[in-house]
Amino acid sequence: MSREVHALNAAWGWTGVTFAEVVAHSLMGHALVTDADGAFHYLDPDLGALTRLGDEAAAQAHMALEETGAIWRADALVDAAAARLGPPAPGEVYSLTLPAMLAGDYAHENLIRIDFVKLIYLTGDLARQTQDLPEGAQVQLKVID
Repeated sequence: MSREVHALNAAWGWTGVTFAEVVAHSLMGHALVTDADGAFHYLDPDLGALTRLGDEAAAQAHMALEETGAIWRADALVDAAAARLGPPAPGEVYSLTLPAMLAGDYAHENLIRIDFVKLIYLTGDLARQTQDLPEGAQVQLKVID
């Protein structure tokens, strides 16, 4: 089992999905994954959302949508991150700082490079803890070593 799949099962297993493969991931950490039954899912780390797409044809149709392509490529964010932070190292992606992610603040100064596996753990735990909060709810961050 790859590090990525292990992280998905550990951090996003609360969704009831048993992950089998990371088919692809974007430079902003969005991922197309499959589960143990062969169904495809789209993981959006920014929104803390896992969307079941269905079979391969459904996944291809979803990925072919103009909106999905724009989100996947995130050209302006990737260009800004690359200019400010340099290219991601192997295994890294670009993302937002945790406070910016919670606030939905996509300002270029909030972009970071992060290990893809760490992003999976971080966003899975965050999504689990915030899944039932209403839009705009206030949260308090507590760092525990």
